[in-house]
Amino acid sequence: MALFRATPLVLSLAAAWPAFADTTLPTLETTQVTAHRSEKPLAETAPNASVISRHKLDDRLIRDIADAAKYEPGVDVATDPSRRGNAGWTIRGIDGNRILMLIDGVRLPEGYSGRQGIYESGRDFVELETLRAIDIVKGPTSSLYGSDAIGGVIGYRTLTADDFVPEEKGVGGSVKAFDASADSSWGASGAVAAKSERGDLLLHYTRRNGHETKNQGQNANTGSNRTEPNPKDWHSENILAKFGANANANNRLEFTLEQYQRSADADLLNQLSTRAPYSQAQDHTKRTRVSAAWGAKQLGPLDELTLKVYGQRLENSDKDISGVANGNRTLNDYGFEQKTVGLSLDAMQRFQALGAQHQLLWGADLSRSDTSRPRSKYAIAANGSSSLMPGYPSKLFPDSQSDRLGLFVSDDMKLSNGMVVSPSLRWDRYKMRPEMDAAYLLNNPNPQNVPSFSDQALSPKLGVSLPLASNYTAFAQFSSGFRAPPFDQANMVFVNRGQGYGYQVIANPNLKSETSRGVELGLKGKWSGFDFAATAFYNRYRNFISLVTLPPENGLMTTQYQNIGRTDIKGVEGRINWRFAPGWSTSASLAYAHGRNLQDNTHLREVAPFTAVWGMRYDSERFGGEALVRAATAKKLDQAAQFGAPGYGTLDLTAYWKPAKQTIIRAGVFNLFDKKYWKDADVRNIGSLDPVDLYTQPGRNFSASVEYQF
Repeated sequence: MALFRATPLVLSLAAAWPAFADTTLPTLETTQVTAHRSEKPLAETAPNASVISRHKLDDRLIRDIADAAKYEPGVDVATDPSRRGNAGWTIRGIDGNRILMLIDGVRLPEGYSGRQGIYESGRDFVELETLRAIDIVKGPTSSLYGSDAIGGVIGYRTLTADDFVPEEKGVGGSVKAFDASADSSWGASGAVAAKSERGDLLLHYTRRNGHETKNQGQNANTGSNRTEPNPKDWHSENILAKFGANANANNRLEFTLEQYQRSADADLLNQLSTRAPYSQAQDHTKRTRVSAAWGAKQLGPLDELTLKVYGQRLENSDKDISGVANGNRTLNDYGFEQKTVGLSLDAMQRFQALGAQHQLLWGADLSRSDTSRPRSKYAIAANGSSSLMPGYPSKLFPDSQSDRLGLFVSDDMKLSNGMVVSPSLRWDRYKMRPEMDAAYLLNNPNPQNVPSFSDQALSPKLGVSLPLASNYTAFAQFSSGFRAPPFDQANMVFVNRGQGYGYQVIANPNLKSETSRGVELGLKGKWSGFDFAATAFYNRYRNFISLVTLPPENGLMTTQYQNIGRTDIKGVEGRINWRFAPGWSTSASLAYAHGRNLQDNTHLREVAPFTAVWGMRYDSERFGGEALVRAATAKKLDQAAQFGAPGYGTLDLTAYWKPAKQTIIRAGVFNLFDKKYWKDADVRNIGSLDPVDLYTQPGRNFSASVEYQF
C-alpha cells in the first residue's frame, strides 16, 4: 500500500498548519448541489466534491472545458488538435460516457467515439459564459443519478436573474467582450434580467469566433508527419432564456430555453497525400434544451417538491471532402443525433425521529432517448455532379431507443453529537431496443444477433461525517455504480473489405453492465483563515467494456466489444487554502492515482500522473491578481512503443482592475516561460513514432476581457 504513505504526511501537515494562520475574515461559502441533489455548503460535503465558481471562471479567463479542468488535479479533458477539439471530462482515470454530465439537473447528451476511439461527436456543447458554477463529483455516484455516473458527475448550473438583480425588484445585466491569443478567438456576451414580486426574466446571448489552437509543433508540411495544427475557422452561438412566475411565496413555475451551436471549417493538411491532395472538413453541433419546472414549499408533509419535464436534442454533423480539388472527390456525410424527453421528481422532508434530525430526499427519474448515426458517402465528379456510392447509406449501429427509470431515496441523519449518517439507495431499470432498418442491415445481415437489452440494478451508498473537534470533520463513504451497455458498443457492426483494409467489427449480444464499488476516507479542517481537505480512495470496476481483437475471420481482422474483467483505481488527493494577511491567500492542491487493468496487469492509460497546482492570490476593492503553478510528473508506460507525456511545470498570471464600480478589466498571460509540454489526456493513445509535437500545448499566450455591469 505504498500509494497511501503520502496520506499521513498530508494530514499531519494540514493539522499543524493552522498554528501559523492569522485570523482573517472567512471566505463566502460555496454551495454544492450536484453531490446531494440538494443545496449544501461545500464545507459539509465530502472531499471528493469541488466547485468551479463563476468567480473563478471569470478571473482565470477560462474559455472552455479544457481550461476549466486545468486547475483541478485528478480531472482532465482530452482534446483532438487535428479536427475534433475537446472530447469530454476524465475524472480519476474514468472518461467518456462513464461520466454523467448534467445541466440544471438535466442529463446532457452522450458522446460518440466510433471504432478508432476518437470522439467524432464530443461533449463540449455548453457555453461557459452562461454558468454560475461547475460542480465536480469524483467517484461512483449511481446511488443518486443512476446509469452513466459510474465514474463521477459534472454538474453545470446556469445563471439566474438573481445573479444580475440581487434586490427584490429591478433590472440588471452585463455586457462583456473577450479575446484569447491561443486560438485567435474573440467574442462577446450580453445579459439582461428583471425581477419583481410576481416573477423574473433572464435573457443571455454569447457569440464566439476563433481559429485553430496554436501548439509548439514546427513541421508545417502537408501529410501525416505535419505537427503544426490544421488551419481552422470556427464560431459558436448560445442563447439562454429563463422565465419564472411566482404564484405565491411557496409556489413557483420556471421555463428554460437554451440553444448552443458551433460550426467549424478545417483544412485537413495532415491527411493530404498524392492520392488525395485536397481534404476539407465541415463540422456542426447543435444542442437545444427546453424545460418546465414547478417548485413548491411547505406542501403538506413536504418541505420542498420539484417536478421538472424537459426535452433535449443534439444534432451533430461531420462532413469531409477529399480528393483532387478540381477533379474527382469523395464526400463523407456523417451525423450523430440524440433526442431525449424526460421527467424528474425531487421531494424533501425535514423531521426529527430516533434522536436525530433527518433530511429525507426521495424522487424519481424517467427518460427516453432516441439515438442515431446516419452515414452517407458520395462520389463527386469533376463537373460537380454527385452520386451515392455503393454500400451507402449505412449505419454502424441500429437506431436505438433507451428507456431509463430510476427511484431513489437518501437520508441525512444528524445525531446529537454532530455525526451525520447518510444512507442512500437507488433502483434503476434500463431497456434498449434496436430499430433495424435497411441502412443498418447493409452491414449486418444477421438481425438475430442484435437483441434488445434490459437490466436493472440497486446502487447503495453510505456516507458518514464525524466532527472530531471544533475544527475537524472526518468523512467515510462507501459507494457503488453501474452502467448499462451503451447504444453503440452493444450492437456495432462494420465490414471494410477495401484493398489495404480488411477489417470488421461484430456485434456482441452477451454484453453485461459495468459495475463499480468504491471506498473513500477523508478529513477536512476549517478555521477563520485556513482550511484543508484530504482524501484517499479505492475504486474497483468490473465488466469494463472495451474493443478486443479476435482471431481473423474470413480473412478479415476482427474486433468486438467485450467485458474485459476487473479494473482497480486508487489514489490520494488533497488541498489547502491559507488566508495569511488581509487580501492575501495561497492555495495548493494535488492528486495522485494508480490504475491497473487486472485482466492483463497493465497500467490504465487514462489515469493521469501525479499533478499539483499551487496559487498565490491578492484581492482588493479596485484590483487583484493570481499566480498559478501547475506541475505534473512523467507518465509511466508499459511498452516502449507508447508515448508518455514528460513531466512539466507552467506558470500562469492573471489580474483584474476595476476602474469604475461597474466595470471590470481582466487580463492573463499563460505558460509565461513558453514551456513545451504535453497534456497526458491528449496523448494516451499516441505511439512514440507518431508526430507527437502535434499534441503539444500552446506556448506563451494571452487572454483579456472587459465587463460592464448595470
